[in-house]
Amino acid sequence: MTDFFEILISAAATGCIYGLIALSYLLMTRPTGIINFAVGEWGMVGAFSGFVLLSWLEWPYAAGIALMLGFMLVLGWATERLTVRPLVEKGAPPLAPILVLLGLLVVLREAVSIGFGPDPRPVPPAFGFGRVELGLLAGSHQSFFTIAMTLAVFAGVWWFFERTLTGKSFEAVAIDRRAAALMGINLGRVTALSFAGGAAVAGLAGMLVAPNVSAHYLMGLPLAIQGFTALVVGGVNRVEGALLGGIVLALAEQLTVRYAPIPASLAQGVPLLLLILFLLLRPTGLLTAKGARA
Repeated sequence: MTDFFEILISAAATGCIYGLIALSYLLMTRPTGIINFAVGEWGMVGAFSGFVLLSWLEWPYAAGIALMLGFMLVLGWATERLTVRPLVEKGAPPLAPILVLLGLLVVLREAVSIGFGPDPRPVPPAFGFGRVELGLLAGSHQSFFTIAMTLAVFAGVWWFFERTLTGKSFEAVAIDRRAAALMGINLGRVTALSFAGGAAVAGLAGMLVAPNVSAHYLMGLPLAIQGFTALVVGGVNRVEGALLGGIVLALAEQLTVRYAPIPASLAQGVPLLLLILFLLLRPTGLLTAKGARA
């Protein structure tokens, strides 16, 4: 029984990472319709930012995470201005920005592999490698820190969309871009902010998971697949669905590894299996859009 509860904490922390990547997808996809598969590489950049700031320069964790978020905001904004906006302004087909962002994925991966080499780089956890025990619930400091940070991020994003005028403009653009533009909403600003926010959230996910897996130039693709699967499982139109999907996916993975009579390597196919099942049986995900029928 103790083993099961430890798996729950581990799965919750891992699910929070998947949920953050799913949220990164959501922040960009809802107002723009663009699926940015480079979010995994943004997570990888966040992890290497943690290595440089925390391991190499030995900055305090709070200062390091703040600078990383600022850098990721600029990276996301620059990505939109330099790669997406020119295509949109020229009337390129919807597939064009997706292909360009796939190219960005390769550029980021190769740049990091050349700059840092192929070896994994260690990133220290926020509160060391200690362990927390709360009755039957037990886990590492980093697991509980990841859960707390993720809940804070999702609460902030929910407040942004539900309680702020800028957040309402995001919702309006997601519903009807043409009508939103006629109402005076600056579509370019909304798109730039969505990419900046998506990059910051993905970078945070990478920095939080790096103490467990180390920063490695190939870590982006698994994050991108798991985050996209979490988004599909939870529901592509709900902020809370991203977190729910991440936790469901992580639980399925870890329970399969622990209890299923199959090699652990086969459990890596769980995200793809869930993705296929939900696309075939419930493409709206576990949570449907507000006001929509299940």
